[in-house]
Amino acid sequence: MLVRRVALLALILVAYGAVLDAPRALGADAKPAQVGGFAFTDGISAAGYPGVGYDQPNRPQFHFCSKKNWLNDPNGMVWDGEFYHLFFQHNPKATRWGNMTWGHAVSRDMIRWTQRDHALLPYQVDGRRGTIYSGTAVVDHNNSLGKQVGDTKTLCAFYTFASKPKFYQAMAYSTDGGETWTYWDEGRAVVPNQGFDNRERDPKVFWHEASGQWVMALWVQRKPGRVRFFTSQNLTDWRFASDLMRDWAFECMDVVFLPVDGDPANTKCVIYDASFDYEVGAFDGKVFRSETPALKHARSDFYAAQTFNQGPGGRVVQIGWMRGPRKLGGEIGVPHNQQMSFPCDLTLKSTPYGLRLFCYPIPEVASLVKTTHTLAGVTLTRDANALADLPELDLVDLDVTFRPGGAAEVVFDLPRVTLRYLTKEQKLVHTGLGDKGRQRELTCLGNLAPRDGLVTLRLLIDRLSLEAYAFGGEAFSAHYIHPRQPAEQPCLRAIGGQAELVELTVRELGAAWPKP
Repeated sequence: MLVRRVALLALILVAYGAVLDAPRALGADAKPAQVGGFAFTDGISAAGYPGVGYDQPNRPQFHFCSKKNWLNDPNGMVWDGEFYHLFFQHNPKATRWGNMTWGHAVSRDMIRWTQRDHALLPYQVDGRRGTIYSGTAVVDHNNSLGKQVGDTKTLCAFYTFASKPKFYQAMAYSTDGGETWTYWDEGRAVVPNQGFDNRERDPKVFWHEASGQWVMALWVQRKPGRVRFFTSQNLTDWRFASDLMRDWAFECMDVVFLPVDGDPANTKCVIYDASFDYEVGAFDGKVFRSETPALKHARSDFYAAQTFNQGPGGRVVQIGWMRGPRKLGGEIGVPHNQQMSFPCDLTLKSTPYGLRLFCYPIPEVASLVKTTHTLAGVTLTRDANALADLPELDLVDLDVTFRPGGAAEVVFDLPRVTLRYLTKEQKLVHTGLGDKGRQRELTCLGNLAPRDGLVTLRLLIDRLSLEAYAFGGEAFSAHYIHPRQPAEQPCLRAIGGQAELVELTVRELGAAWPKP
């Protein structure tokens, strides 16, 4: 009997030790014993696809996409002083949505990304099984959590544990630059469900210097829209601060601080949601007070954008999920599905109609330029192609200023897409191929009334996407295009009268991915 008791006690001690070590993901297939508390979900590997390359002809060439499988919301974007970290909603098992995990990639320039092993994996705790929904990450610059090892600052990732019956907010931390992660309190709640919606989600955490504390903004209610603010000194104990009631607010909240017209002495707070509805105002560490009506920025295939926390010099760079055709990946022969938008600097500028958010491609794109073509002072007509001397194009960064004049349309035939500026309607539309080769026409940008008679556009064209910016980023839209649209000779012309090409710069880009 004594021997049996000793053996039983030994088994209990071994199991207990396994549970204590369970929250730390040390390998691609770590599977802690399912005793009592924390256990990873079986069958989901952390391996970041070491055998998959970037050589597929239809893979985006300067937009981030996972090596393999499904991707949606950007998560946990943060700069650690050396690397930009991009975590993302990811399905490690298929090219469709599911098994939500945090994928992980790093970059020094936000252009060239290296995908690492997945960071946060689905798990169960206290008998509740769940997945890892969206959230944010911070560098614990002042060791608030008390876990720093040596000189390496701790990374803290806040995420939604998506589990029935009610979601809650949890935290994991890394003391080695994001290579391995420990789940705080075995993945239990640091902020429990607030009782407004079973699916409260997407915590945004940031350091508020003026009040000397950490702040969390959390979407907790759809109708009416409610965003709840919390504050903390140690990143684990969170106190209610205030509620922001806004009908437009729905999931993936972000909060950023931007100088007005570049003046650091006049900084405003901007809060926005997944649909890029936003307001500009002031935040005192507890309460947001709006100074503008609700406004909207991006259009079309753009959602759930986030910014890099703690950017150098206060720089605010945004990346969004370009949500597109769900079956496109299988149709065009790539092992992944969905992509991110191109990184953009966010700035706040005074305009004749008040403060407005501007969104414009980061200048680091210049490192991809292979060849530049310029043209100026050309009359555009129906019968003359202003781009006749250009070679066939593929990856394009294009700036153009034109005077519509008496033309009904100004037409751009570019790789995999045709764009038309409609003078009467004052909008830019694009025509391309959708799923299964169906032709479609969509509005890229509206309200494009000429300024002093001129329209200014910037266009980024990749294998699967078009991003259009007007008047220096005052307006912006992102769109999927189909790679099987013929890449014909580039063409620029006017229809229904003459227009004037004032200035054109076409930059041919190279790929950001490493060569095979």
